[in-house]
Amino acid sequence: MTSLDHKAAGAATRRRDARRAALLDAASGMLMRGGPDAISLRKLAAKVGTSTMAVYTAFGGKEGLVTALFEEAFNRLADAEFAVARPDEPLLWLGALGQAYRRFAIENPSYYALMISVTMPVSEGLRHDQPADGGTPARNISRHPSFQILIDAIEACIAEGSFSADVDPLIIADALWSTTHGHCSLELAGFYASAATAEARFASASAAILKGFLTPKGLEKLHSLSHSGTRR
Repeated sequence: MTSLDHKAAGAATRRRDARRAALLDAASGMLMRGGPDAISLRKLAAKVGTSTMAVYTAFGGKEGLVTALFEEAFNRLADAEFAVARPDEPLLWLGALGQAYRRFAIENPSYYALMISVTMPVSEGLRHDQPADGGTPARNISRHPSFQILIDAIEACIAEGSFSADVDPLIIADALWSTTHGHCSLELAGFYASAATAEARFASASAAILKGFLTPKGLEKLHSLSHSGTRR
């Protein structure tokens, strides 16, 4: 393959990726407004300016498109979290991940709505079972890189002494994730009177959860970091 062939192949790949992203963005809006029944492959193709066949080629059909939408939502969250600079202080890293999560939700409401739908109620018989395929969609969140990076930050805090080694990192992660998830769901639904109020409530809720798990050393460090941030 010549250099011209390589350039042509690269350009084709970029166009295909851009079309796929455009289709997902448009479909996420349809799904948020009307659920799966609102997605029409013909209307979606027209909205993006492509053919229905291109949608089938990219996703295999409507079911494949919906699956890709859920994957895209969590993958984009993971990208936002992995883009966070990792400071030497693990507590700052943990806080930055929480801010990245909230920022992602605010900037990507249609994709965040998909994430919320993953945590909708399921039948009582499915809530606490342990099937071989991994369980409910909500339970599978803990296997995604967007959740695993939170575990990494918590383990760094444990190693540094801010959290006790006697507490399972997953317990701390559950508390932080559910608090952030719930706050963002309320914020996007218009629960808070202003953006400033929402930001302040997010900070206070996050700090309250953290304080419940911090060791004396961690509490002292959080106090120091809070005052340092206020002075800046």
